[in-house]
Amino acid sequence: MGRTVCIKAVVSAGLLSALLGIPRVLCGAPRAGDIVMPADPRAVIDVKRDCGARGDGITDDTEALQSAIERTGGQDYTRLIYLPKGVYRITRTLVFKPPGDGREGSMVGPWLWGENRDQTIIRLADDAEGFGDPANPREAIRGLSRPDGARMNADFFDRTLVNLTIDTGSNIGAVGIKFYSNNTGLMRNVLIRGRGVCGLDLGFNDQNGPLLVQDVEIEGFAVGIRTGHILNSQTLSRITIRGVREVGLLHRGQVLAVEGLYVAGAPLAVDSGGNGVLTLIDSVLEGPSGAAGPAIKLEEGHLYAARVTTRNYGAAIVADAPAGGVAGPDVAEYSSHDVETLAGGWPKAGLLFEPRREPEAPYPDKAADWVCANDYGARAGDQEDDAPAFQRAIDAAAGKGAGTVYLLGGKRGDPNWYWMKQNVRVYGSVRRIMGFGFVRILGGLSSDPDYPENLARFVVDEDPNGEPLVVFEHLQVFAPQPSFGIEARAPGRVVVCRTTGGTVIARPNTQVFMTNCVGHCYQQAGSTIFARQWNTERGPEKVGVNTRNDGGRLWVLGMKTEAKSTKVATLNNGRTEVLGVHNYNTSGVKDDTAFFTVNDAALSVAGYREVCFGGAWWRIPVAAVLDGTTYRQPSRPWQTWSLLRAGR
Repeated sequence: MGRTVCIKAVVSAGLLSALLGIPRVLCGAPRAGDIVMPADPRAVIDVKRDCGARGDGITDDTEALQSAIERTGGQDYTRLIYLPKGVYRITRTLVFKPPGDGREGSMVGPWLWGENRDQTIIRLADDAEGFGDPANPREAIRGLSRPDGARMNADFFDRTLVNLTIDTGSNIGAVGIKFYSNNTGLMRNVLIRGRGVCGLDLGFNDQNGPLLVQDVEIEGFAVGIRTGHILNSQTLSRITIRGVREVGLLHRGQVLAVEGLYVAGAPLAVDSGGNGVLTLIDSVLEGPSGAAGPAIKLEEGHLYAARVTTRNYGAAIVADAPAGGVAGPDVAEYSSHDVETLAGGWPKAGLLFEPRREPEAPYPDKAADWVCANDYGARAGDQEDDAPAFQRAIDAAAGKGAGTVYLLGGKRGDPNWYWMKQNVRVYGSVRRIMGFGFVRILGGLSSDPDYPENLARFVVDEDPNGEPLVVFEHLQVFAPQPSFGIEARAPGRVVVCRTTGGTVIARPNTQVFMTNCVGHCYQQAGSTIFARQWNTERGPEKVGVNTRNDGGRLWVLGMKTEAKSTKVATLNNGRTEVLGVHNYNTSGVKDDTAFFTVNDAALSVAGYREVCFGGAWWRIPVAAVLDGTTYRQPSRPWQTWSLLRAGR
């Protein structure tokens, strides 16, 4: 069987891949290296330049960092927070909150980016007051000011931590970070280390998610990662946990989708229960020598696992489930409950795609390589078309060989969006379009009546002088309609959408990566899409299909959705694999709209759960047409499955 893992060691990724038989696509998280932000105070809050932080490991920088967090949502521009290399000593908890008493009803951001993961360190002072009691733990960084267990409203959007280290020092009662975000949320290329209670806590309040934790390492602690509650789903991608004393991943409640988990030295690698729904693929779980217990313990929940390797444990899986456990050490494919099929003779196995990791485009290594579209006339908050200004900025960047065009964040309150009423071509040396702060783009509608053809969009077309990889980053909509589009037209150029909204359009034979995205997606024959943390809610007006795979290949890790519409339609020999689905049926479904549709195609879905507090359960979770015959999955309250297969 193929084995895939996210791991860093003294050997190179290539050698490690050869030794373990690991596909190189998920082996060894690539370091972003030094990220040098533009010297533009409209876009960036530099904590040393603007807030007085020293970063010398001696000065108390708590106030400086907290002031940066509270300044990110400005009345003129929202801004990204930049931490240059240094050790930022803190003595109390940093809290993601706006200015004031902390009784925020909602918040967008903050966005914290370090210059270098290993050399940009937020470090809790040793023996800090209040961090010494494991029975009453306290976190170094807190995702919101509301207390644990408070009533939540899921309006805390797009919290972001990238390229830094969180070190809790010698404090045995410390938690590294309690992270909280809704719709989109990202922790990427972060190291969390310490001796305390938990490295990453995702379970302290309800409605946490959807969010993505990717390329994160956790060292030490009693528990590596903890989840809890049933709303709103979370996605983990390429996670390394080493040196924990009790449990690597403590999973409760959530629909949790995990790929590339490497756990080293934990007495119990994965503890799943509390009626959680867990999907785990492409992982290596390595216990201490002679561990008697299992690698994975499952109680009161659903588990789907594929391509999992265990070492040094008494068994791979021990499960209180119909399927029982697995002796191991390798798990090719496992479903804790009977596989759901809509017709006899259909395969009782997942499609088992082997996903590719997102390719990385380098960030500028000097401030002058950033080109600001606002300097070419783009302006948020009015009704004017900003597309010509976007194009002028791209033209200017391409003319001087620069790689990145950026947009300033809109002010905190409405109206704060850019309008895009015509197409914009991305070409030449330009490899990244990026927003700083809260960047909303609304797309004007063309004369074409068909969605998504009627959207104004960024177009990546064939270009002999163009970059082979184009990244769209931190561009949002936060409005149901109209959307803007990102269109991949060129089979020879790869498109990556990271923390974007809008509508992705993948033309024939193109390749797109969607990571921590919200919106809609339409792909055509021969195209391939790899999506990680796909939050697709309301359907487009007059269409009612959020994601249409028309003859392509679609792989999704972690999907959350609300409201009535067909969420994924797979047509004309298309093949779709979805791993982890949180169907939050907020409005109830009173007609025969199908959640998934399959028409002469194939679909496999692992780790699905429907939540509805109003009682109007989805009438048709899956409708499949094969050779002219229609098949339907029956409606059930709290419908949950470990694995469903529709089509051949």
